Order: sequence, then structure tokens, then C-alpha cells
Amino acid sequence: MTIRDGGLIFGLYEQNCIGMGAGAVTLWRDRHDRRLEALTPGYWLDLARICEEGGLDLIFFGDVLGMYDTYAGSAETAITYGVELPAHDPAVLAGILAAATERLSFVVTASTTYSHPFDLARRFSTIDHLSGGRFGWNVVTSYLPNAAGNFGLDRMIDHDERYEIAEEFLDVTYQLWEGSWADDAFIADPASGLFANADRVRPINHDGKHFRVAGPHVSVPSRQRTPVIFQSGWSPRGRRFGARHAEVIFAGADGPESFVSGLADIRAHAAGQGRNPADVSALSSLSVVTAPTEAEVQRKVDRMQSVYVAEAQMAAFSAWSGVDLAAHTADDLAKRRTGHTESVLQEAGSGPAPLRIEELRRSHRSFYGGDHSGSFIGTPDVVADAIERHARVTGTAGYILRTFVSPETVEDFVTLILPRLRERGLHQPPSAVTTLRSRLRGTDRLPDTHPAARHRWPAVVAR
Repeated sequence: MTIRDGGLIFGLYEQNCIGMGAGAVTLWRDRHDRRLEALTPGYWLDLARICEEGGLDLIFFGDVLGMYDTYAGSAETAITYGVELPAHDPAVLAGILAAATERLSFVVTASTTYSHPFDLARRFSTIDHLSGGRFGWNVVTSYLPNAAGNFGLDRMIDHDERYEIAEEFLDVTYQLWEGSWADDAFIADPASGLFANADRVRPINHDGKHFRVAGPHVSVPSRQRTPVIFQSGWSPRGRRFGARHAEVIFAGADGPESFVSGLADIRAHAAGQGRNPADVSALSSLSVVTAPTEAEVQRKVDRMQSVYVAEAQMAAFSAWSGVDLAAHTADDLAKRRTGHTESVLQEAGSGPAPLRIEELRRSHRSFYGGDHSGSFIGTPDVVADAIERHARVTGTAGYILRTFVSPETVEDFVTLILPRLRERGLHQPPSAVTTLRSRLRGTDRLPDTHPAARHRWPAVVAR
């Protein structure tokens, strides 16, 4: 049920934007919401303080590199309502917030399709140093056609080809992080004047299909060397990728059965590649509306629903899935390959009946997704009971909380829900200054069975 002693991991899902699609995109209009202040550092510093003092383990930053223009074939709806806009860089925030916190960790989403491995490795080593190792990378391949155009491509690269690029991308970063500097290369001895042993620093001279990188890495080894590898893909190809590389899967499952079967599939693939299946864990998505009484809960639900715009949320879903919810079709959408985030449609269409446009439109009538299994609405004891049941059924390692109203959602969670979960032995707040990997696994470094380990100097895994 857990990935370390002390119970479940709890994190907050965020994006460096105002209209956050993974919550309910138009709830920035709520009178209790502060997201219009998200263009200032004070907003983020306050949010990080709430998370750290409340005992959360991490903030997980999503990211996009383009506009959401699938709905009605235009970005008009996304711009009108601010769907995941402005799309500011979350890595910049991670460095700022790391300096203002001691125990809270940060996970940043970055694309292997529109980045370069040398540049990313340098940037992420910098953050790992500045945070003392409280850092992870959520590896994505990107899904927006508009992003492809922003990076000079005539078309979006095919879904499976993006994963092929990602495989080589990670191999290059592993060579830089794990194999470019020996553990004893960095000396920094003022008495002798020796900064580093040049004989213990080497180029990587990678010459592959998609990348050529000479090296060496220009950063000295950080505490973790390789940031903790998160991955969000839930399609068949995404699962195989996660099985090879991920330490933590942010699961795209829409129900307990799908979560259990999906994680079992990933772990089976991991074992087939020589990894310890227990080294791969998964976190679930969680959304909460809570208050001390049922009447107060209902007032919050009504208040949020009053500023919710279903069309804006459908514009977000259309971009995620590649299916235009403004269109009308009788197709079984779950069988369609769009090249976007394919697991979104697979999970939405996991029921016995064919998935239709009208069903998806109806599911967006409420800001919390109606009967969506990841939504827990009720008084604190009701929500805590639901989380405990879900955790015991699924074996999830923890939860990433989606924000509806910020910071109200996270304040309610850390003051009303987390204390009850701790009473049940389901969570312990971070109490020491550790790396993120140590918090999750009890060690700063990747295990020897991870594919990155074969690049260590000397190599510890023969291939």
C-alpha cells in the first residue's frame, strides 16, 4: 500500500498558469480564488508555505507548450476562458520555491519532444543542487499539435515515435547524470588548489538517431544525480516506457480496477526488463470538496458550480484526447487513435458500451466530473473514509490533489483531511531534510537495476 514507511504520499497538482485545466478551468472566477495573483512570486511562496506547513510531500507541476485548439477547430474557447493559460515555465518556480522551503519537494513536467537532453540535464542538475535533491522530473512526450508548430514542425510527431525519441533522450541524460563524472571526481580542495580530477571526468560522445551529444556534463554530481523519474503515460506504449524508466507513475486510471490492472501490467513489463517490480509505484489523482458540515459542503459545491463553464472544460478535454467535443458523431471514440494523450479516451471508454460524444459532453456538466471516481465530496470523516477505502482497494502509493479553488482546496485538505488520515496511520509528514528519492525509497541514488545504472563509472550493470 505504500512506497515507504509512514504511509501514503500526498502532493498538490499545479501548473504555472491561471486557468488550470486539471482542476476546473474557470474556477479562477470564484470569489475565494487567488489564481489571478499567480503572475507574482508572492502567490507561489504562500502556496508553498501552506503545503510545507500542512505536511504535504511535494508539488507536482504539469506543463503544456501550446494552445488548446482542438475544440471547434480553434483556440478561441481556450483563450476566452483561459484554458491552461498563461503557460509559464514551472522549472523557474521550482528553483524559487526550493529556496523558500526545507522539506517540500518539487516535480516538474518537461517534454522530451521539444527539449534537448544536454540543456535539460544541465537545468535539472542545477535545480537538484539548489533544492538539496528535493526534485523530480515528470517525463512527457507532449500531445498538442499547436506545440509542434511552435517548434517549427509541419505536423505533430506520431504518438509511438514520440516515445522512441524519449527512449534515446533519457539514455543521453542518464549518460550525463550518471556516467560523465565519477563519484570522486569533484574535489574542491582550497589547500591544494585542485577543483576536480580531470582523469575522472569523461565525455559521453553519444551519436544516435535523434541526438548527438559530446559531453561531458557541465554540472558536478548532485545528491540524487538523476532526479526522481515520474511518468504519466497510461497508453500501452506509455506503460512500456514507464516500466523501463519510471520510479513513480502518475496513473491515468479512471477507476480502481483500471488502476490495479494497469500497475500490474507496468510492473510485469518492468520485471521483464530486469527491474525490481517494487521499484515502480503509482500515485492516483484526487479531488476534494470538504467542510465541517454537509450544509457547508453543499454551499461550496453550489458556489463553485455557479462560476463553472462546461464549454471551457470540454475545450481542455478535447485537447487532451484529440476528440473535438463540439462535433457530433456516433463513432466508438475509445477505439480512435488521435495521437494526443491516447489513455484519456481509453479510460473514458472503459465501460461496456461504446463511447460517444454526447456521453463525454454530459460528463462535463459538473465541475467535479459527476460520479468521477477521483472526486471525494463530503465532510472530513466521509472523505477520509473514502480515501482509505480507495487506498486499500488499489494499493496506490499516494495521491496528487487537484485544486479547484486556490488556495482554499489545499488549505481544506491539510487542515481537515490530513489530520484524520494521520490518526489512521495513513500519512506521516516529512520531518527531516532529505532528498525526494530518500523520502520515497530510503536512498539518494537510483537502484542498480534501473537502466541508468549501466552508465555509472565504473558500470555496475553489465549489458
